Amino acid sequence: MTLRRRTAAVALAALAFASLSSAQTYPDRPITLVVPYPAGAAVDRVGRALGAELQRRLGQPVVIDNVAGASGTIGAKKVQRAAPDGYTLLVGTVNDMLVAPAVLKAGYTTMDFTPVTRLSQNTTVLVAHPGFGANTADELVALARRRTEPLLAGATGVAMMQTIGGTLLAQAGGFRIDHVPYKGGAPLLTDLISGQVPLGTIALTSALPMIREGRIKAIGIISSHRDPTAPNIPTVNEGRSVKGVEADLWTGLLGPAGMPEPVVARLNAVLRDIMSDAAYRDTEFKAGSVVVEPNDGKAFGQFLQREETRLKPSLAEVKAN
Repeated sequence: MTLRRRTAAVALAALAFASLSSAQTYPDRPITLVVPYPAGAAVDRVGRALGAELQRRLGQPVVIDNVAGASGTIGAKKVQRAAPDGYTLLVGTVNDMLVAPAVLKAGYTTMDFTPVTRLSQNTTVLVAHPGFGANTADELVALARRRTEPLLAGATGVAMMQTIGGTLLAQAGGFRIDHVPYKGGAPLLTDLISGQVPLGTIALTSALPMIREGRIKAIGIISSHRDPTAPNIPTVNEGRSVKGVEADLWTGLLGPAGMPEPVVARLNAVLRDIMSDAAYRDTEFKAGSVVVEPNDGKAFGQFLQREETRLKPSLAEVKAN
């Protein structure tokens, strides 16, 4: 073996030993959990619930860092640039992981992150002010087709699955829609309740309390299936006017690319306990979020690849328009 090869081998062995040593003591200091959306958003609620459970089980503080803006890409980039040591993690979603990179110049792909586990799934719901003149998707389409002006609909960002859901619905129904972008679900819901905007596309998790209180009404779930957390709300595809429209959502935990496998395994073990806990699952379900079956980083990575392939035609169609 040459001196150069011997030196490289020693360096690699030292690096592997250092990674293993740090993983064995992980975590020994606070963890930052980046939520790439504002406080009060649906993903923020998921992140805070998860952070509390991680803190309790890992014995170290878990700090929630809301880094909002640009459809979640600012927060995602912060994690992308962080050291891959497991102390900076991202509560990622379909929006910042797949939608924004396809629609905007996000500056990253899923390959720039280490998938840890998928956490939960949710759906997009089309909601309206209680006085809006339609109660179903069919009634909405009929009303929209009679108008000479596009329907106005609030949406929680630009490169968001919620916004794309509204666009796909309008395309399928043969009417026009203009999206009014909001910086999160809270201001959108405020304007919906007051009647400042007649319609909105939003994560069901965010809207469910207002729907239950009757302060806004649900026109339909933008999905191929009803949401188990609100089974009484029909999908927009159940009527005659539109078919095949989907805007499903999910959340997952990721870190910077290159995280040591022992650290990922440690996180997976703790997350498996959290996600299998009946009380945690029940609390999330009541809030409108379905905790998925525990999975590992490999399974989550494969899921990301399937989702990217599945969404590619819809995202290309929206981008072209």
